[in-house]
Amino acid sequence: MAPAIIANLLAPRRLCGLTMRGMENGYPPLETRVQSRDYPPLAGDKTSHPQRIAWLLFCGVSLQLTFLNPSIILLPGERTNLFSGLLCAISLIATICIARKGDLFRTRGEAAIYLSLVGLLLLSCLTSALPLTNTLRGLVLLASGLGGFWGARVLLATETRQRYFLQLSLLMLTGFLLVGLVSYVLSGKVTSAMDPKYHPMATKVMLLWFAPLTLLWGRTSQKIFGAVLIGLSYLLFSLTELRSAMLLPLIMGLLAVFCGRLRVRYFLLILLASSAILFYFIRHLPPEKIGKEYEPAYYRVENMILSWHIAAQHPFLGIGLLSPRDEFLKDYEIKYPYVTREQFSRSLRDIKVADNMLLTFMVGVGFPFLFIYCFSLVKLMKGLTGTIYTQTQPTTIPPLALFLPLVSALLSFLIYDILLHPQVCWFFHLLLGLIPWRRQ
Repeated sequence: MAPAIIANLLAPRRLCGLTMRGMENGYPPLETRVQSRDYPPLAGDKTSHPQRIAWLLFCGVSLQLTFLNPSIILLPGERTNLFSGLLCAISLIATICIARKGDLFRTRGEAAIYLSLVGLLLLSCLTSALPLTNTLRGLVLLASGLGGFWGARVLLATETRQRYFLQLSLLMLTGFLLVGLVSYVLSGKVTSAMDPKYHPMATKVMLLWFAPLTLLWGRTSQKIFGAVLIGLSYLLFSLTELRSAMLLPLIMGLLAVFCGRLRVRYFLLILLASSAILFYFIRHLPPEKIGKEYEPAYYRVENMILSWHIAAQHPFLGIGLLSPRDEFLKDYEIKYPYVTREQFSRSLRDIKVADNMLLTFMVGVGFPFLFIYCFSLVKLMKGLTGTIYTQTQPTTIPPLALFLPLVSALLSFLIYDILLHPQVCWFFHLLLGLIPWRRQ
């Protein structure tokens, strides 16, 4: 019943059945104003078996990463989610096998960037103090990042496939929110039946917002359904008590106002309601969570300075993504006045990363990797921003529906290391892969 309801909301004129045969063959699930194409273009009515397998693997991995179920511990004691990483790797291999010339590398410059990032990451992991642990984390990072990015470029290259994945994403987000809210009612925690950590869970939900945001370009019923999903997401964020998760949607709304998609009066109404929730939340925070001695506060401030100290000693390949950093305190002087050396040393042993993706890449993999990756992100986001203002033809997924979740994720990377989680890495790079390509 739920798939039929969502498909009906998505259909601009008439509902067409969402069957497994259609999912496999890429038949148009609904009519749109955009002329649909099967994958690969001009390939006839049916796709080949390898293409069907790659498509189903891509959708299946997206489902598993949304709910993180099923989940199997492949190596006891290992912090990295190897099972999800293995699924990403299988999907990536299937995508590479069916890719045509120009799908993966559109220019020689892109090929050089891919090879440089992969080579630097693997070399850093293999030469680190913990080669096995760091290599496993690096391989999962590559599998989830490239799996999502290349999967979107190859498998979501047509309007037909994008419409199918849009429906799947709406189903995944709806199911995820319902499971989270029911979990809270039954156990008092929204993470009891799914993602065990709040930070990657919130970012994953905001990345999946590209689906309800796309509905805001549709009919009234579509807009209502999209707004309800966003509202339920914000309710879930408030139940997690994550301040950043409640602030980032407001930044997205402000960006939508500047882009001319959200009227100021609507934004002010959203701001008023959100401010009331934030005021209630902050008033009920325990005093130790807002003090200068609170661990997340002193850790982030002091770790910024320590990260530069470590990076200056290992500028090219870093020390590894999960290598211990407490040994670098021997010749380091604590700067933050509200923490002792013993406290900070304990925090470094417990928290293996920097709680900031820029610092994590800088310390863990080195400056060259950080610069190349940031250059790639800037180039992709620049192209997406240009598309927002220059697009003349309607598309299944509007550029702004990609831009807002990506910006929220980039902002969250400044305070969390959640890109190291395969569920976040997959969907973040999947949205990057959906950015329309413009020849320079």
